[in-house]
Amino acid sequence: MSFNCPQAPADADPRLTVQTKKIEVGAQLVRFHGTAYPADSFNPNTGKRIDLPEHGSRFNPFPGYPSSNVPTLYAADTLQAAALESVFHAVQHEPSPAYIRSQLTDWRYSHLETLRELTVLDLTNPHLRQIPVPGRSISLTESELIHTPASEYPNTRTWGRFLHESLPMLDGLAWRPRLGGIGWAYMFFGDRCGTGALRAEPIAIEVNSGSGFLELEQVAKLASIRIIDH
Repeated sequence: MSFNCPQAPADADPRLTVQTKKIEVGAQLVRFHGTAYPADSFNPNTGKRIDLPEHGSRFNPFPGYPSSNVPTLYAADTLQAAALESVFHAVQHEPSPAYIRSQLTDWRYSHLETLRELTVLDLTNPHLRQIPVPGRSISLTESELIHTPASEYPNTRTWGRFLHESLPMLDGLAWRPRLGGIGWAYMFFGDRCGTGALRAEPIAIEVNSGSGFLELEQVAKLASIRIIDH
């Protein structure tokens, strides 16, 4: 299956009129992460290129100011949504895909709390309808942003950059997980909410054993993903 995702227009009128949503103060979020940075730190995306699919994720990196790339942080409002958009995000859309358990060694999750109200753009079709694409009659669609393969990440990152630049009130983006429509996944812009917006609980939970693995195994079962030992 191929996707035809046009480049976000570099010269488009940045004055967009879109409906945003609010994440209230005190909202509880979940973030899956490694050990390199604290749970509430933003990925600086240092030395990464927007045009190389393997250099990041769906909406990062992209250039910004004053940093060379805008720092980013991914989280979600449920454990299931967070896991599907991080640990399992590369799982193929095929019957009962397998996930090797040893890949869980470098993952753990933390709980985050929002310390102020955050404004995000809901990347679902009703909200994207107000974003025109030059050269065609159809507006930007959810399928072009969320349901694309990794090879299209340069395009989805370019749209992320366009939305970031066009909507200065935005703290981040929101969408339904690609592997399941339950819950909300978020990406926050570190140049707008990197200080004083999120607080992490001090203990991170490992997911390769114990109760953390049992929780993640249940998420996998609900998504028809098989966790195997080899």
